[in-house]
Amino acid sequence: MSNSINKKIADILGKMDDKMLQVKLNNAIEILKKGDTEELVKKINKINKDELIQKIDEFDLSRLNNLNIDKNEIKEKINNVDMEKVKSMIGEKGDEIIDRLMYILNQLPDKKG
Repeated sequence: MSNSINKKIADILGKMDDKMLQVKLNNAIEILKKGDTEELVKKINKINKDELIQKIDEFDLSRLNNLNIDKNEIKEKINNVDMEKVKSMIGEKGDEIIDRLMYILNQLPDKKG
């Protein structure tokens, strides 16, 4: 009985994490597009870059696929110039972090319809 409750709680928390990831991704894109980079730089500088790389390496592609992220929509919102800005904002290890994120983005399937 408690195993099924634990599983349901884990499922609910997983869905909440997925929604939070989507919200955070959309917020970061909006901040980048509005040009208010100071706020984004402050947030990025608080992040441990090695931990971020580790988290990126732990991304589960099947879980990302379930988020219904449209990679073409993201590519329309973020261009190469934006990615270069983010690399420079990240500073140390910016190239490595952006390269890994782009690799993951390119692994997502195209959404149809």
